[in-house]
Amino acid sequence: MSQPASAPPIRAVFLDFMGTCLDWHSSVVRALPASLTEEARSDLALVWRQAFFDDIRSRPPGEAPEDIDVVHERLLRRLLEEGPRTDVAHAFSDASITEAVQAWHQMTAWQDVYAGLAAVREQLGVEVFVLANGTTRLQLDLVRSSGLAPVIDMLFSSQLLGVAKPTPEIYKRALDLVGLGRDGPGGAVMVAAHAYDLRAAKAVGLRTVYIRRWTDDLDETDDELLVRENDGYVLDDFAGLAEVLKKMQSASDGH
Repeated sequence: MSQPASAPPIRAVFLDFMGTCLDWHSSVVRALPASLTEEARSDLALVWRQAFFDDIRSRPPGEAPEDIDVVHERLLRRLLEEGPRTDVAHAFSDASITEAVQAWHQMTAWQDVYAGLAAVREQLGVEVFVLANGTTRLQLDLVRSSGLAPVIDMLFSSQLLGVAKPTPEIYKRALDLVGLGRDGPGGAVMVAAHAYDLRAAKAVGLRTVYIRRWTDDLDETDDELLVRENDGYVLDDFAGLAEVLKKMQSASDGH
């Protein structure tokens, strides 16, 4: 593994939220107009989600984060009015667009997440934080609807930190706020289902674990690259996260 033997002990785990921990797809599909087929709703949800990531990548580094509800509405209207999903625009009204946007505030956790995070906390004694783009209101709604509040210590939104991923400053500010800024970023691990997030976190010095989710990173088709970029720490779910973090710690200790 590439992490040097002098790396500090792991003290914190930062989590991306939507996609990584939460099944956003089911929530959004349920909220889209019932007059559309399930296949059409699923397809629109996936295209909408990808448009969000494309929007992130198009923003200048360090730009102040925009309210995520505003972003989601703007992107959905664009997909329906300009393409590539003008074929389903007839099914939407202003009210149904609002309902679809609000669906991003109510999600269930993937079945593996709660037990996986509980094991991380119990076996490693680390603190667990959400570090994700979006508003604090969004994160409060999601941590409640998902039932993950007992296994998460703090929520850090891009709104709260004043910058959005993948800007390096968002990771640095989060580290400072939890008291890891002086110890060095190697004492923290970023866990995400998004390669762009982990690339940015690793560039700052955090250790990384990639979680494969069928709903996300649809444009990341080189699995071998993902394995190399994350030093082999790639998982299909949270069930093995505690063991991976133990191996990561052991490798940094030179064992």
